[in-house]
Amino acid sequence: MSLLRKRHPSTGGKRAVPALRLSLSLMLLMLCTPLAAERLVVAGGAITEVIYALGAEDQLIAVDSTSTWPPEARNLPRVGYVRALPVEGILALKPDRLLVAPEAGPERALRQLERVVPVTRITSAWEPDAVVERVRQIAELLDRREQGERLASQLEQEFAEIERRLPLDRQPRVLFLLATGGHGLLVGGRDTQAQALLDALQLPNAAEQIEGFKPLNAEAALALRPELIVVAETAEGAFRLEDWPALQQTPAGRSGRVLVRDSMFLLSFGPRLPQAMEAVLAAARGRDGRTAWLPR
Repeated sequence: MSLLRKRHPSTGGKRAVPALRLSLSLMLLMLCTPLAAERLVVAGGAITEVIYALGAEDQLIAVDSTSTWPPEARNLPRVGYVRALPVEGILALKPDRLLVAPEAGPERALRQLERVVPVTRITSAWEPDAVVERVRQIAELLDRREQGERLASQLEQEFAEIERRLPLDRQPRVLFLLATGGHGLLVGGRDTQAQALLDALQLPNAAEQIEGFKPLNAEAALALRPELIVVAETAEGAFRLEDWPALQQTPAGRSGRVLVRDSMFLLSFGPRLPQAMEAVLAAARGRDGRTAWLPR
């Protein structure tokens, strides 16, 4: 029987009023409690970066292996790779909520987790406007609206300033490579974050005829004739130009127009995207039409 219908036998229900008020107060308190009190597990490096940028890092209890920035995030417990999340390992941490990137998986693991803990899938698209939207979405979830709006406005201004300088008078053909250490080099073609980054900068992709990321071979490298090579490393030192004689023989290799940066910096489409765009833009513009070797 509900509290509204229950009547005290000796007072005509008068004592139900304070109880009702207490119950309503507790309900309102529960509804108004911000998610800042939640213990969060995050799968997606860009999400982790946004949480730190919002000043909400005290909510994090664990992150995935792609959460490498800022450096402090590397001290948090790890739950494995974003595409291979362990159900039991995450549940053992007793999180209040799991925030995941679109690429998180496997899907079966996410469905199992959703039966036990709220799982919020953060929207994503590989374009500057989507980064701003993602900041606002996460800020809303964490009850950090004011901080979120400040960060979103800052990003909008930075993207507008970059767009104002586009297109370049001369756009070099860019070969975008993903250096995965022992797995060699992958070429970034259509429908990749690499293509999206180049599109945002209005730069031509030398490998636009390729779909996805494909292994690089010497013949292809020479045939593509890139004027600028951008390398995204999954680990520091994963790429060494001297290991790839064919790349050294390309126009980019001969002129030293090679930019090497961390893969999450270049490809995560997080709050550091303006800095990533500026780095590639500077390499594309160069000085007197050339750039020097540009390591991380």
